[in-house]
Amino acid sequence: EPLRPQVAAWLDEHASSPQFAEVLSRYPALAASLPRVLACSPWVAGTLARNPGMLHQLASTRHLQASCTPQQYREMAAAPDIGTMSEPQCQQALRQLRHREMVRIAWRDLAGMADVEETLRDLSGLADALICAALDWATGSLSPRYGTPRVADGSPARFVVLAMGKLGGGELNFSSDIDLIFMYSDAGETDGRRSISNEEYFRFLAQRIITVLDKTTSDGFVYRVDVRLRPFGDSGPLAVSVPALETYLARNGRDWERYAYVKARVVNEWDEADAFNDQVLRPFVYRRYLDYGVFGSLREMKALIEAEVGRREYRDNLKLGPGGIREIEFIVQSLQLVRGGTIADLRERSLLKALDRLVKHGCLPESAAAELKAAYFFLRKLENCIQAINDRQTHDVPEKEIDRCRVVLAMGAHDWEAFCAGLRRHRDAVRSHFRDIVFRGVEEAGRDDAGAPVSGVWGGAPDELAGTLGKMGFDTPRAVADRLLRYRESNSYRRMDEHGRRRLDALMPAVIAAAAAEKNPAEALTGVMAVIEAIGRRSAYFALLNENPAALKRLVSLCAMSDFLSRQLAMHPLLLDELLDPRIFLDAPDRADLVADLESRRVAAADDDDEEVLFNAVSNFKQAAAFRVAVADLSGSLDVMKVSDRLTDIAELVLESAYRLSWRQLVSRHGIPGCEDESGKRDARFAIIAYGKLGGLELGYSSDLDLVFLHDSEGEQQVTDGPKPLENPVFFARLTRRIIHILTLSTSTGALYEVDTRLRPSGASGLMVSSLSAFLRYQRENAWTWEHQALLRSRAVAGHRRVRDAFERLRIQALTGYVHHDRLMADVIEMRRRMRRELSRGSADLFDIKQDAGGVADIEFIVQYLVLNSAPQHPDLLRYPDNIRQLESLAQYNVLDSSDAVRLSDTYKWYRRHLHHLALAGRKGFIDMGLAAEHAGFVRSMWEKVFTEARS
Repeated sequence: EPLRPQVAAWLDEHASSPQFAEVLSRYPALAASLPRVLACSPWVAGTLARNPGMLHQLASTRHLQASCTPQQYREMAAAPDIGTMSEPQCQQALRQLRHREMVRIAWRDLAGMADVEETLRDLSGLADALICAALDWATGSLSPRYGTPRVADGSPARFVVLAMGKLGGGELNFSSDIDLIFMYSDAGETDGRRSISNEEYFRFLAQRIITVLDKTTSDGFVYRVDVRLRPFGDSGPLAVSVPALETYLARNGRDWERYAYVKARVVNEWDEADAFNDQVLRPFVYRRYLDYGVFGSLREMKALIEAEVGRREYRDNLKLGPGGIREIEFIVQSLQLVRGGTIADLRERSLLKALDRLVKHGCLPESAAAELKAAYFFLRKLENCIQAINDRQTHDVPEKEIDRCRVVLAMGAHDWEAFCAGLRRHRDAVRSHFRDIVFRGVEEAGRDDAGAPVSGVWGGAPDELAGTLGKMGFDTPRAVADRLLRYRESNSYRRMDEHGRRRLDALMPAVIAAAAAEKNPAEALTGVMAVIEAIGRRSAYFALLNENPAALKRLVSLCAMSDFLSRQLAMHPLLLDELLDPRIFLDAPDRADLVADLESRRVAAADDDDEEVLFNAVSNFKQAAAFRVAVADLSGSLDVMKVSDRLTDIAELVLESAYRLSWRQLVSRHGIPGCEDESGKRDARFAIIAYGKLGGLELGYSSDLDLVFLHDSEGEQQVTDGPKPLENPVFFARLTRRIIHILTLSTSTGALYEVDTRLRPSGASGLMVSSLSAFLRYQRENAWTWEHQALLRSRAVAGHRRVRDAFERLRIQALTGYVHHDRLMADVIEMRRRMRRELSRGSADLFDIKQDAGGVADIEFIVQYLVLNSAPQHPDLLRYPDNIRQLESLAQYNVLDSSDAVRLSDTYKWYRRHLHHLALAGRKGFIDMGLAAEHAGFVRSMWEKVFTEARS
């Protein structure tokens, strides 16, 4: 009601004029929305009144009915003669375009024709176009005098406008400043009649751009330009060369600048923009590891802002106040900085898109993201509607009653009280999530005083520390104190920068307290110290643990459980990320979980063509997945069979990834291998065959991969079809070498796997990769009994399905038709005797689980002999490559007594469980002879029974 008199007065004065009356009569939809727009924005009302033809322009060009694309804006702003305009002419043209388009954007927003995303996109697209137009004019105005700026090799130097803040993110608000950084490609000088240095030329150019946009004339201004984000701020050069910017960021860039450069975007056309983003911005903004240290810096920034807000009493400030837009930006950009180094998909300038991607990659709960997005839409719409009232840069909720009425109308609220309730609800949600995410670690640490007893003595004298440790329950407090003090006095501690030492000093009291809560405090602390020493140069990991007390407690518990786990964490610090998930002790992963994890890491690295990044994604998956399996194993949520299943799954997924990456690399250069046989021309394909533990689905934590590589190429014409063709055998040999290289590449954290290829035809002297036909011929004509034993525990695990299926048919054909039955028993017995003689490492007191008589190898040889001997009569015995299911099949076909099969299976599982846990403890495969006596005795009796009956 209070808005009606003003709207009525405007319509009485202007609507009956010929220019307005004609437009309103011809465009009824426009006429229907006009009163609402006039009521919400006196600025629009005044602009239309001063420019009567503007309404006709908006209506006749149909601009009000749709959003504009960036290209349309560029076309509007790109006057062909802009370079020859005088400065006043250019200023007038840009301001008139700005006012017309701002009216159009405000109209669509206030009338409900555009959603928030459209409005922000239009505002940003318009700003880009006007900046580029100003650049065109400035360049044209300087060229006659100075000519073209050139670099050392004579090529033209390029000027670059870098948009920061909301413009960089494509989310500019209605009456915003624009934050710009001006750059140029490199030093040099101009080639005109008056030559000057590039530095001076581009300073002049930047000054002219600012003037034409920022200066207030009788037509107003285009944008207020803020250039304080440039290197060294107000004291730095107005335009900086790209090499100088790179040097500044590397040497002087601060955490708040990393936060700012998340949104940095090149506005004008520049061929080197992608390279600049990849080589200069990305290494500065995103670290190659989890960067939880950013939270501390952001909290310091936020504290300064809150102090400013409190001093100026900006409680109702939508941008800086509690639960405001800035807090949403802090949440999103801090998580981007933490995770963006390892997840390329998060390197996104748009806040809304980044929110979706944080959910996609499990960095933010979907419910939290939904609340933050709803609040962001509400606050940004409110911000625009407040600024559209008078085209003023304000973020405060209006105090005047008439302006509050405008807000209620524009926001679609019932009344002011209902609007305020909605605003409070959104701000409270933002505030809550901000505390949970950005201030979570500080608040949790503040509630947990477990580290209080040692917090004051961590840096104190040995006796004082030892006394405190004794009171906390350490059995050997002096030894533990000495261990801690040795580290505090070590070179690695002293070489830390001040930031790192401060983080570690804050962490150590909590580490000691958490270790004291374990059953074996000294062992727990020893394990954690190994991890701390390994990650000392990357103090961001200390920040991760400081920020996440629950993750720290999980770390200490895992180190208390297993030396293997602490060594894994020390070797692969990225595994600390796994400790952030509280389900690590509760939920054992299945194959679907592993597939999803690997796929998410691939997607995260998909925007990066760097082979190293893709390799790291696979490597990180392997380490993290094996770590989760080990935790599930030790916590009792996975039995021994499932442990091997999951470790086998991991190896298969890594092999498939290595195969795909290698295939893609070679095909891109040489094309797809093809051949011609009796059926005609076809592609030739490849597969990876697993033997041994991997082939038998019984992989352990430190098992090697026994691999054989096969292809199905044959015929006369065997060559690839690419620009650099290769003969197929050469192609497949290179493919095999690449796969092995990926698997065995030595990095700072070790290789993915050790690979053994000696089981290929003819062993170490044979070809690294064979054709299927050559492999079958070898099995028929040259294979030894032990090779058929090995083939029994083989299967295709990666590569093309056609070759994999062909191998399985070949395997069954060989094992049913080519085994030397006349000497099978003698060969098996002799091979086992030789293994015991050469490999057994047991003693009178210690039992070698794998190689001693009555151990794992005896069970495997019993099963292999029985299956190979009976396969011609019962081919189904060959269906499975693993011992447990082969034992079940032997009982099913009455080859082995069912009770004997069950007991052998149980004994085999018992042995494997001990081998797994010994590996996790970092120990060799030996157990007390007395503990193994009953199991070993039974296996020895079965050996005698099987081979005695076989002889008879």
